[in-house]
Amino acid sequence: MSEFLGGKDGWIDNPAAVEETMNDLPFPVFQDVWQPLKDTGKGKCVLLYDFIKRASGGKFPARKQTVGDCVAQGAAYAVDAVKSVDIIINKEFEEWVAETATEDIYAGSRVQIGGGRLRGDGSIGAWAARYVNEYGALPRGKYGNVDLTTYSGSKARSWGRTGAGVPKSLIPKAKQHPILTVSKVTTYEEVRDLISNGYAVTIASNQGFSSRRDSEGFAAPKGNWAHQMCILGVDDKHKRPGVLVQNSWGKWNAGPKRHDQPDGSFWVDAEEIEKRILSKGDSWAFSGYEGFKPRKLNTRII
Repeated sequence: MSEFLGGKDGWIDNPAAVEETMNDLPFPVFQDVWQPLKDTGKGKCVLLYDFIKRASGGKFPARKQTVGDCVAQGAAYAVDAVKSVDIIINKEFEEWVAETATEDIYAGSRVQIGGGRLRGDGSIGAWAARYVNEYGALPRGKYGNVDLTTYSGSKARSWGRTGAGVPKSLIPKAKQHPILTVSKVTTYEEVRDLISNGYAVTIASNQGFSSRRDSEGFAAPKGNWAHQMCILGVDDKHKRPGVLVQNSWGKWNAGPKRHDQPDGSFWVDAEEIEKRILSKGDSWAFSGYEGFKPRKLNTRII
């Protein structure tokens, strides 16, 4: 394995590493297993952040990264979303506990999955997806002498730059909570159908967006970010079909909102999300199950 430099903004565009990771996945491309869900999201509005709010008692995680660990931030939001659906709809967890930690996902993506090839900050979306699939994810809390109660960018950076990566004591605990299926997504229709069935999607690209939302809550493409985020909603019945993108920069943007969307989020038009982000080839669907099954969601479908 060759060594390469990490991206200063947190996401590294490396198609070869994505392809290498996909070789180890049972369902590497969502297109191959899409049929049971195909077109189930047509004309629907489903807001996964509502599930997170309900499961957590109203405390939506307002993530604000301090280092280039956006890949873990986006992945953690996706874990929170599918975990919340399991709690609210499928009754598969007894309680929320806490938002998903990011330090282990970041370090694990770089070291346990990436083999320690990176220098500087940053990681690859496929590596984070593979990590939560193979190693799992932890809610924030104390694990012996390891304290993950609150976010620490310095801890994420330190773990991610050492040969060991995630502390060995955490691995067995994390493996109790895996995301059972991850698959690459490339079209708006795939995202629409996934979100409408309670599955979350991480997105990564070099596309930036305006810090000012328009009158309908949408942000226009603007500038360049080497960045990963998470899709936590879809509105396919609106006159402008699109998805709700959640960022990890705290309250960084402003402007009108729709559907009581969280701070730091913005809507993106369907054609823009496909053309400018999904086409980069490092966006991933997270399932709570072995495979993607149609599900009826008792949520705010508008």
